Amino acid sequence: MSVVKFKLIKGFGCAGQLSKVPISQTFLKRFASTKNEIQETVIVTATVENVLSDKEVEKICNKSRLNSGHRNLVNGRLPYDHPVHRFHNTVKFKRRMYGRYGDASNIHPGLAWPTVEELNDIREYESVAYPLTIQEMQHNAIKRLQCEQQEIQMRQQKIDNNMKKLNSWINEVKEKSEKKIYEAQKSKEKRENLIEEVKKHFGYKIDPKDERFKEMLAKREKEEKKKVREEKKKIREEKLVNYLKNNE
Repeated sequence: MSVVKFKLIKGFGCAGQLSKVPISQTFLKRFASTKNEIQETVIVTATVENVLSDKEVEKICNKSRLNSGHRNLVNGRLPYDHPVHRFHNTVKFKRRMYGRYGDASNIHPGLAWPTVEELNDIREYESVAYPLTIQEMQHNAIKRLQCEQQEIQMRQQKIDNNMKKLNSWINEVKEKSEKKIYEAQKSKEKRENLIEEVKKHFGYKIDPKDERFKEMLAKREKEEKKKVREEKKKIREEKLVNYLKNNE
């Protein structure tokens, strides 16, 4: 009959240490740590008929509930000692394992070198994807940078020129705005004068919404527009005559 000892640390649960002891008893041991803190260790002994193997002890100590492959990954070890899944026999997976674990993966390093067919595929892909040589690519990159710098300089020069013209543009906008306001005011005064003339034409106070008033107002506006056109035509004729006289 063998005896197994479970070492329990108060406040932390099972520490997972199993060993044989020659006696069957329970006692309490006190000891002081370096910080003068009192800790209690309870040693519980139990008798078992069979001795636990190392794997069984490791299984009892494993509290993570992870399978062996995942537990090995967490601890930085090779996940599996032998292929478990179908893709474990592929060259890609073996190369990855050798690159990650080195000689511990038990994989021949020559497997990492591409085969003749793979080299041919790589050369064909590079000839299509990168047809230019390194010197040509470097020359194109330098040329592209020069073009970008030139565009930046041209844009900066354009901005500087526009900033110089800013004051004149502001003055032009102000003049146009003032001109529009003046023309609107003049048009308003002109219409008011026409309305007064129409009222004088009837000789009595008439409602502006009256149809007779509207007809007379439209007639006077038409006459006024005709008069303006004739004045513009006369000015153009005078300019043409002056131009012909100067060219004689």
